[in-house]
Amino acid sequence: MMSIAHWMPLFSSVAADIEALGWDCLLEGRIPTSLVDLQAFYLRKHSSWWKIKTWASHLVQHLLDITHRQWLYRNARIHLRKVEVLTSTSEHADIFKLVKDMMLVDPSDLLPRHRQLLEQDYAELGGGTTVARKLWLQQMRSAISAADVVAQQNHSGQGRRRRSSLSLAATRSYDGYRHGSGIPITRTNLAKRVQL
Repeated sequence: MMSIAHWMPLFSSVAADIEALGWDCLLEGRIPTSLVDLQAFYLRKHSSWWKIKTWASHLVQHLLDITHRQWLYRNARIHLRKVEVLTSTSEHADIFKLVKDMMLVDPSDLLPRHRQLLEQDYAELGGGTTVARKLWLQQMRSAISAADVVAQQNHSGQGRRRRSSLSLAATRSYDGYRHGSGIPITRTNLAKRVQL
């Protein structure tokens, strides 16, 4: 600070006091009395409506606000970086479990045009982003719903088509996750449009 204010004698004592306190102390709201005295002189000289106590309290509030924002940024970087956009590690683990369940779906439970979803490179899916895994889960659930709609249309009057137990368990697990997350469970547009 002294290197900045050395050519301005009015500010050199304030700069020396700030350096003596240190930046940490300044950002924690400890302001030197020389700064308060200098500002009081300025306010009186310019006939400002501000009182020195009001100005000082606003300065301390702004300094503490900077410290608080830095703390929030630090916590977000340290605690949330490993789980991408998710807020908890349990939600991250739930998505991995759902992917594992959906990987076991019988290809015959899907329409032929959706079976390519099961040809996914699972190592790449597991090592990719959570957004990619969630997208794949939604595509799988949509494909299963589409197959159910087509089966109902083809077998109306003959009862509902039987899905494999793995497919039933995977869709129940996924629907339970969506319900617990507050995402409404509705029949997808894809499932409504599919016709054979």
